[in-house]
Amino acid sequence: MTSLAYPRPVRLPASAKLALLALLAALAVITPRPARASEGEVATDFKRGPFAEFAWRPALVPLRDDAMPAARTHMLLGARLSPAVVLGTMGHVTLYFDKDQKVGAGLDAMIQVNVTRGFYLRTGVGAISHVPIAREVTTRTPGYGGQVGLGYAFRIGKDKGKGPGVALALGADYDLRILPDKRRRGIFVLGLSFMFG
Repeated sequence: MTSLAYPRPVRLPASAKLALLALLAALAVITPRPARASEGEVATDFKRGPFAEFAWRPALVPLRDDAMPAARTHMLLGARLSPAVVLGTMGHVTLYFDKDQKVGAGLDAMIQVNVTRGFYLRTGVGAISHVPIAREVTTRTPGYGGQVGLGYAFRIGKDKGKGPGVALALGADYDLRILPDKRRRGIFVLGLSFMFG
């Protein structure tokens, strides 16, 4: 009997997976759905117009046999194209709390989708100037890739839904970068951020 040859599974690079995730999120937003009474607040929670976000949050870098504490500050500038979709550019700086580690500065193109009320999903692609490989390796190791995240934004103030306002968001992001030698390094970020618009 002859054995059947099955095709080997195709492995997609991380950047392709992030792009597919962003596409699926966009499709979920633009696909028509039957209106429900409970969705009335969703459309009025956020308004079209300029959008900005600022955060200073703790982070953690998993290493081979260890984990390195860090902190990341970021500023996202963009526009809310609809009550549910934000497009923008995020600049971020990551400080690694270990001796002689370089600061990591990066820039990502971002898309953020409000799924329901204040709950959002987001993803982005870009580059960063340094991601640690190990504690004893202090040379600069840049990487490219992107990040995925989720969170919930709580509107602040009495005039909720009456125009652009301020929101306090609790969110988590996972930043995955591919280094020049094809190794992958991730950064977990968790904390509060301020959103404007």
